[in-house]
Amino acid sequence: MKVKKFFGATNHEAILKMKKELGPDAVILSTRTVREKGILGFFKKPKVEIVAAFEEKDLLHSQKPSDKFDKINRELNNLKYMVEEISQNVSQKQYELPEELVNYHTKLIENGVEYYTATSILKVLGQQVNLEGKDEQAIRNIVKYTLMEYIGDAKPLDLKKGVQKTIFFIGPTGVGKTTTLAKLAAQLVMENEYDIGLITSDTYRIAAVEQLKIYSDILELPLEVVYDDEDMYKALVTFKDKDIILVDTAGKNHKEIDKDDGIIKTMNSINNKETYLVISGTTNYNTLKSIIHHYEFIEDYCIIFTKIDEAEGYGNILNAKYLTKRPISYITTGQNVPDDIEIFDREKTVCWLIGENVYERSS
Repeated sequence: MKVKKFFGATNHEAILKMKKELGPDAVILSTRTVREKGILGFFKKPKVEIVAAFEEKDLLHSQKPSDKFDKINRELNNLKYMVEEISQNVSQKQYELPEELVNYHTKLIENGVEYYTATSILKVLGQQVNLEGKDEQAIRNIVKYTLMEYIGDAKPLDLKKGVQKTIFFIGPTGVGKTTTLAKLAAQLVMENEYDIGLITSDTYRIAAVEQLKIYSDILELPLEVVYDDEDMYKALVTFKDKDIILVDTAGKNHKEIDKDDGIIKTMNSINNKETYLVISGTTNYNTLKSIIHHYEFIEDYCIIFTKIDEAEGYGNILNAKYLTKRPISYITTGQNVPDDIEIFDREKTVCWLIGENVYERSS
């Protein structure tokens, strides 16, 4: 048994390198994100490191499947195509989408929109608008306007001078809450208009406090670490004169979150606040739906989508909006602080969803 490391800009890229060199039988021992050494390394995009184990004697053999496996794969592919064809025929009969919308339906699904969501939106459009006789440009514009209406306007931070606002970042573990907080904090610092304080209750994740402490030192912002409800209230009192308080909450299995959690009770006791549910753009649809379901008891929140650069498409944005009706505020597109975050652009998202070049928007 031998061990080897592989690096990539994303987990997917590192895995591809591993499979290309070692074949499909290699075993992943660990995966982690690594940065260059030194403080400046935190402002550069990290790399994904994969440690894989393999049997050297089987390396050549693992890259040459037998004829038997080839035959099985061909049969499976044939079965897949048959199922897809049957599914397509059934869906077309069931939902009877206008012919002019079929290509858009296919494109939405290819870009990660859940089948039912894409079908429901386009079905309503087909019932509302007579598309017969309209040229392709007119139909495309109608589809774009419809999708933009479903997605709605972005809702970035709403700040007023002299009025303190407490901003909570909640969500499952590993979605990038701490880095997202740091990006927004850095942008606010560069505006040089607000007095800012940072709070973290993420004392369970290894090195989480240290990560935010480094950001706070670089940005020259005070940081309070809290371990329970009492500590949280003390920190809020400490920052009573701050314009903005950014709160990084502990990541938790979304299935275990409930309204009796300490951080939820604290959030409910704060009057002037904003709450961001942070979701990874790489989340599969069933997990996305589960996350949204388990956070539905929160009365008011906006959504931030992270790791959009690692996602296969923008489909989850439309999926989440369709399920929650909550506004999307920001998306993040990498690990660089403060650059890789932007206010959500619904027109750009819709262009990507229907396969239109974003630079065609002005046409």
